[in-house]
Amino acid sequence: MGKKQPLKGTKLIVFGILFTVFMLFLGYKILFKSNDETNITSINQKIEKDKGLRQFDKGLELYDQKKYAAAGKYFEESINNGFPVAHALLGECKLHLGDLKSAQYHLMQALAVENGENELAGYYSGVEFNLGVVFNLQKDTKNAIAHLKKASELGNKDAAMYLSKIK
Repeated sequence: MGKKQPLKGTKLIVFGILFTVFMLFLGYKILFKSNDETNITSINQKIEKDKGLRQFDKGLELYDQKKYAAAGKYFEESINNGFPVAHALLGECKLHLGDLKSAQYHLMQALAVENGENELAGYYSGVEFNLGVVFNLQKDTKNAIAHLKKASELGNKDAAMYLSKIK
């Protein structure tokens, strides 16, 4: 067996071009097309969601202390940082503060969240219940009853009792 000779001339240029193209392709796949955690977009989204989750937790602390205006600010930041589940609690804060229009808006946004139940147990039943209350306070009995019935079907124990008061 003879000793291998290093690439020279045209072979070296062709190898260099192919290697460069391969590395560019690999870099592009890693940065922009990857579906795993190495994708920069995915990493940024995870960082934002983690920040949104921390803000959500701060909002919950204030909510539990009945500081609804302060809690609402954290829930808004949480939503802005990619944690849409916070619409449910922001809507509830707005309900406690008497801002029925905003409460309705955020609760309707909360219904559109696809993974709400994965994030918070009883998520949809709570949202439906609060929407029922909002519609009842707005004198929209038809929508109030529809949402309270849905909340009851989803297992919300308060919904049936509240529903009996408005029928």
